[in-house]
Amino acid sequence: MRALTWSMRFAIAISAVFALAALAAGGLSYVLQSEEMARRLQDEVRADAQSLALAVQDGDMQDLRDQIAARVAVTQDGAGLVVFLPADGGPALGNARIATPFEGVRHLIPGAGLTLLAPADQTAPLQNPPDGYVAYGMQLTAGWLMTARDDAWQREQTEILLSSFGWGLGLALLLSTGFAIFIARRTEARIRRMESVLEAVGAGHHALRIRDAGEDDVARLAQSVDRALDQLEAGIDAIRQVSTDVAHDLRAPLARLRLRLEPVALDATLPPEARQEIGSALADLDQISGTFDAILRLSRMQAGMVEITPASVDLVEMCRRVHDMMQASAEDAGHALLLDLPAQARIEGDAGLLTQALVNLVDNAIRHCPPPAQITIEVHRAAGRVALSVCDTGPGIPAAELGRVRERFMRLDRSRHTPGNGLGLSLVDVIATLHHAQFTLANMDKGLCATLDFASASL
Repeated sequence: MRALTWSMRFAIAISAVFALAALAAGGLSYVLQSEEMARRLQDEVRADAQSLALAVQDGDMQDLRDQIAARVAVTQDGAGLVVFLPADGGPALGNARIATPFEGVRHLIPGAGLTLLAPADQTAPLQNPPDGYVAYGMQLTAGWLMTARDDAWQREQTEILLSSFGWGLGLALLLSTGFAIFIARRTEARIRRMESVLEAVGAGHHALRIRDAGEDDVARLAQSVDRALDQLEAGIDAIRQVSTDVAHDLRAPLARLRLRLEPVALDATLPPEARQEIGSALADLDQISGTFDAILRLSRMQAGMVEITPASVDLVEMCRRVHDMMQASAEDAGHALLLDLPAQARIEGDAGLLTQALVNLVDNAIRHCPPPAQITIEVHRAAGRVALSVCDTGPGIPAAELGRVRERFMRLDRSRHTPGNGLGLSLVDVIATLHHAQFTLANMDKGLCATLDFASASL
């Protein structure tokens, strides 16, 4: 299971903080509103009791009896209670019976010291009474007066409040979490784009850019990276141009120098030691000229000055020709050059450039594999694709260098003791690009495989 990214963890943390804040705010609101509803109900029953108490201030009990009877008459469902217990022990008045009189606010429950009477005769218990009451009692000179209201309204309002808060919190949490995850995934995608571009640039595709058109911090970072990549590409292009200019300017002087040395080397009067030195100098001049030719050829390809006219190329026949041409060199180096070919495999491309790419790959394997090694030229066909590979049983390439060996003059032998100019794989990479093929280098269990994968093939 893939670990959560930082952006996703941040989104979840923001959602959790929002949920906790909403819960705290909702809980505080619930407590305050519940207290307010309870206070309002208490004030109402207190006001009822105090208004009834005014009727007996002058000692007229008949007025109190009439008001209590009127209250009982209009309250048929037990929603409101009124009880008067005379101090002289006379019969109690009202639509309920309270076992123990009290002063102040109380919460009463039917059956626990409170009996509700039916409105018909005020003697039988009330059927289906409310669950609870908020009551207020006060002691008068003439006795105890208590009024009560059922708390169903308070409970209903509390349930509505909790339900509304729950739905609101759930919806808000769902929306905030969804939005946070959307932003996190969008940021992840932008960061992955940045990473992929940087990896591609590190692999040699210096023209790629992130091109994030946003206005946030990630976009500003991407734009800064793009500016740095512009400067990097400009520096690389300048170095390439310098190498190209040097190669172009020195070709003619080197050719003239070779023409001047050749007659001297053929002079019969020249001592053997001098002739050997001049021969070595001529060989060095040939290597330098070959390097300059490769630089110019690579520069023209990378600048788009080399155009190919696609034609049908028989890869099997091309591989046989290269095998015949390179077999002697491979045997001289102590290697075995083998073929693994199908009956037929054709692609559209430039035969000369493809031959050069294959020769470079085989020559690279011959020079860098310790003898004895087995080098195999392979062609495979599958699902409309053709793959041309050169695989060897040598030491391979260190994983850290796989992405850099295609660069100009990049050589694993940093001491430059082995022959070569570090341009072979660069030429192969450019030829693959010209043919819209994918050039890959992969270390196998033993050795290295260099593969050109052609998407469009004629089988």
